[in-house]
Amino acid sequence: MKITVVTDKNGHVLGTYRHPVKIPEGYPDFQIHGAPEHTVHELELPAELEKVADAGEFHRRLGEHLKQMASTRR
Repeated sequence: MKITVVTDKNGHVLGTYRHPVKIPEGYPDFQIHGAPEHTVHELELPAELEKVADAGEFHRRLGEHLKQMASTRR
C-alpha cells in the first residue's frame, strides 16, 4: 500500500495519507503537503505496520522505519 508521510525537521511524523488502491471515476484524488520546513516521503507501507491501530504507535514505528531507510541510503 502506498503511503505519503509528512515529517518535521527532527524526523517526527506529523501526518500520513494512505493512498487508495483505485480511485473511482468522478471521485477526487487527495494529496497532502507539508510546510516549507517539512519533508514529504512517499513509500510502500511495510506490511508489519498495516495493522497498527493506534495512531501514536503507528507514527512512532513509521518514524523509526524512515530513519532506518535513511541510514541505509548513506
